[in-house]
Amino acid sequence: MKIRKITILTALLAISLSFVFLFATKDLPVSVSVSAAKKNATEESSFKNMALNARAAYVFDISTGRAIFKKNSSAQLPLASLTKIMTAIVVKENTPEWLKVSIPREAVLQEGDSGLLTGEWWKVSNLTDAMLIASLNDAAFALSMTALAGKDGGGSWRDFVKLMNKKAQKMNLNQTYFLNPTGLDFSSNTPGAYGSAEDVAKMIRYVLKKHPELLEVTGYKTLKVNSHFFRNTDKLVGEIPLLVAGKTGFSNLAGGNLAVVIDVGFEHPVIIVVLGSSEEGRFKDVKTLYEKTLQYFKSS
Repeated sequence: MKIRKITILTALLAISLSFVFLFATKDLPVSVSVSAAKKNATEESSFKNMALNARAAYVFDISTGRAIFKKNSSAQLPLASLTKIMTAIVVKENTPEWLKVSIPREAVLQEGDSGLLTGEWWKVSNLTDAMLIASLNDAAFALSMTALAGKDGGGSWRDFVKLMNKKAQKMNLNQTYFLNPTGLDFSSNTPGAYGSAEDVAKMIRYVLKKHPELLEVTGYKTLKVNSHFFRNTDKLVGEIPLLVAGKTGFSNLAGGNLAVVIDVGFEHPVIIVVLGSSEEGRFKDVKTLYEKTLQYFKSS
């Protein structure tokens, strides 16, 4: 069973065309400005009278390279387990998928009990899938300790986090900074990672372009690997027909976070991100933004 993948070429072409259009229309007559004003009016009418619990929200149309809704979208807030998107990126770009890794004791001691056992051997790609679909802290920590194993037979999660921050800088995620690979609160008053709703959308957009297979598993309700069974932490999978991928996040300092990708047309992906909601409110917020987004495209 596979979800429909977003064609990288189509997304890239659409984004390229949007930039061509932007520069080509720079000095066009007032009629173009009137058209832009009409589009802005459509956005305002589509997203008006909307109550959100989230401290920040962002809706981004990948095909046009344009945000269609913003609420404190550049504010730096705790990311919680949305951090694992970057963990997956760094693993993908630094570790062979076929590599098998052993689960260290330090990983099993992380918050949450997923059933992973110390000394158990996992293929990197399977462990990454389990981490993303079920938001496993032990899997994220194990991957962070073994992603560099090919160099010296061992790895340091701190070295891995350095790679995460280096990648964030390269991707121009200006509000993003990681303290650990899981997103768990680092202390009672320090989050495990910071970022903005816009930065999260940039991370997801990057994955869709470079490594779309990473998010494929997040469109499933469940995953079974060997004797392990994992359930998706995103309750909207199966409830929202157009949802193709997503990632949850929750911690005491972050509250409820959620990022999803929906397909509003033929390979027309839109990213929706909410930060700083509540554990249940994040699902309501995204569902509200989903419905408003559909309304926007119907009226535009």
